[in-house]
Amino acid sequence: MPKKILKNVLPWLVAAALLFYLFTKVPPEQVLRSLRHLHLPSFLGFGVVYFLVILALDTWILSGVLSRFAAPVSFRELLPARCVSYLLALVNYNAGQAGMAVYLKRTRGLSFFKTLGCIFFVTVIDLYWVIALAFAGSFLMDIHLQGFHLQDWVRRVAGIALIAFILHLAFWRGWFGRIVPARLHFGIGDWLRGKHLFQPFHHATVADYFKIALARFPIHAAIVSSLWFLIRFAGATVPFRDVVATVPIVLLIGTIPLTPGGLGATQLALVELLKDHVVPPPAAQGSVGPAELLLGISLSWMMLNYLLKAIAGLIFLRGGSRELFQEGPDAAPH
Repeated sequence: MPKKILKNVLPWLVAAALLFYLFTKVPPEQVLRSLRHLHLPSFLGFGVVYFLVILALDTWILSGVLSRFAAPVSFRELLPARCVSYLLALVNYNAGQAGMAVYLKRTRGLSFFKTLGCIFFVTVIDLYWVIALAFAGSFLMDIHLQGFHLQDWVRRVAGIALIAFILHLAFWRGWFGRIVPARLHFGIGDWLRGKHLFQPFHHATVADYFKIALARFPIHAAIVSSLWFLIRFAGATVPFRDVVATVPIVLLIGTIPLTPGGLGATQLALVELLKDHVVPPPAAQGSVGPAELLLGISLSWMMLNYLLKAIAGLIFLRGGSRELFQEGPDAAPH
């Protein structure tokens, strides 16, 4: 039990330590002062549109993946589950995905693990997109973090990811079995490919990977470019090229499982990477610097997205779907 508690608490302690470090460098009152320059109607309006577009695209793509590898699921059927999974994921990411799997098992009779496998499949494609965009961004500008040259690190990660993707395809598509003598085959490969959790990986063709990746691209483009608009809403300016170069690297740093959802780590990386490229609003007259502006925007944007996810999830829970997300005897995983 103590180990489990430590495992759950430690990431939050790391996040708190990173935020504390940031606030020692950037006083909280300065961060709050920077938000006075934020045009609230534009910020809120953009946030709502952004959330709805991401939700619609995410649900549409996931419904297609489920229909391809599990069973036909329409956008309308999946939308309540996706919204509530957003809500549950605010507390625990794994609980959010498991809740959606339970919902689809109860409403459509889908295998719990097939649904989780489809979610995992999309997550892997998203990770490759983050790595690919970070790799591209490493050629757009010279990027340092606390004196560390990030370009070399990002390019090494991209190289490893490319090799891993080729091996990934070779394993799940059974390419090894065609070139390796039968006497050298390992039964564990066939065992894994037969499990519901890994059905999408086993059955996905190279074309499936590229089709789904192409469909996910607008989501990643929106995530990366959104920061440029947010900075503009605060009356500040930043070259769009610098945003495209740095945000994917910030997201890549956020995937390192040190803090919940990259909290603290992404804010620190964003401030350090972009503070020398942002020009504060003229109205600030030197009272607001780039660091406090970036930190204030980042935290405000995160809280707005969390709020919208919570509202969307609560709407469907109040709409009568609550009992469908509660695990019972008939929702046992299989």
